[in-house]
Amino acid sequence: MTIELTDREKSILACALAIGLVMGLWAGLHLLPAEALDVPTEERETATGTTERAAYLPVPRIFFAITVLAPTAAVWYSYNRLRDQPEGATDEDVQEAIADGGTAHD
Repeated sequence: MTIELTDREKSILACALAIGLVMGLWAGLHLLPAEALDVPTEERETATGTTERAAYLPVPRIFFAITVLAPTAAVWYSYNRLRDQPEGATDEDVQEAIADGGTAHD
């Protein structure tokens, strides 16, 4: 048994997966205990005084890239997938075509 998805369903699935990925990354990060995200600092002596900067970042930089790129890629995929579909085709038209001996892909 194979399931054939329509272009609309593929587009919805792509957007849902992208949003789920982004939400999962950030939710997983916030589920960590606060002690795990304590950022050690390095002190630097400058002419104006001592400054501190983080020795490491508690949020990986890739999270920010994925937050922007995953939904953008999903929307681009969906737009390209749905751009060429005729707007006039309705479910009734598809059902009539199937009843006349055609398939849903005609």
